[in-house]
Amino acid sequence: MKKRFELAVILIFFIFWTFYSRSLFAFVPPLTAIIKADFEGRKPLPSETVFRHQVVLKSGEALTIEEQISEIGGRTYVIFKSSAYGEVAGNWSKGVYLFSGDKKISSRSSVWAKFWLSTNGDSFREQLIQERFLKRDQFSQFKSTFTPKGDPAGWDLKENYLLHPQVYFSRTPAGPAVVAVGTEEGNSRRAVFFDKASLGLSRLEWREGEQVTAWNFSGHKKIAGDGVFPAEFNFTYENSEVVRSSLVGRRFLKDKLKSQWLERFSSVSKNPLSSSFEEGLRILLGYR
Repeated sequence: MKKRFELAVILIFFIFWTFYSRSLFAFVPPLTAIIKADFEGRKPLPSETVFRHQVVLKSGEALTIEEQISEIGGRTYVIFKSSAYGEVAGNWSKGVYLFSGDKKISSRSSVWAKFWLSTNGDSFREQLIQERFLKRDQFSQFKSTFTPKGDPAGWDLKENYLLHPQVYFSRTPAGPAVVAVGTEEGNSRRAVFFDKASLGLSRLEWREGEQVTAWNFSGHKKIAGDGVFPAEFNFTYENSEVVRSSLVGRRFLKDKLKSQWLERFSSVSKNPLSSSFEEGLRILLGYR
């Protein structure tokens, strides 16, 4: 029965989308369907994701950093490389990056890492809820009194579908998006944006008064044998871009590759983190 209900909801979701998109009140797809679509195709295998970042330092100079991040056996490993400062490696755990010599760089959020490392949408969804980008009740699709029985064609979904006032369509500089606001208290606001066309993550936003901080994602593309990922993203702080990044590639780490990766990490993790390199990493990692 549960499987039948899920299939019916997916079918009617597309019917609603077509109907409401032509009406005055646009139908907003359920967050459950959006997050499921965003993580479609990902496999529960150890993987390596490679990024290239341009980080603007306090001096105004730009530092290029290449990053390799992997989750193996429940632990997250990260290797950073700079042509000027060499390589360093560390572990990420509960919002803290740990490097050689007990050097720590804390992050205000774990959502960024969860997005890239999660193999399904469940842990990403829970992190969004935990950090108040979303509310759990925003995932309820129908009124509590709705008890569907019999042929799905006879279900009165239009009258029983829940419309959440803080989940809505919005036009953004990057294009139309589905916006979900998890926190709006006084001058504080946290919201997550999904691209309307691809349903991929397009923005993580923090607001404190007039100050806006955000990660912005664009250029979503399907990777063969894998999921859909943004090709480019940036980090803006107080309306200024301080990090511009691109996805270099992804690959699964099986058997020999996994052993080789861990051996390399073990070697690089002994390297000390210089103060100059640390400045760039603190800017890059502060909100992820």
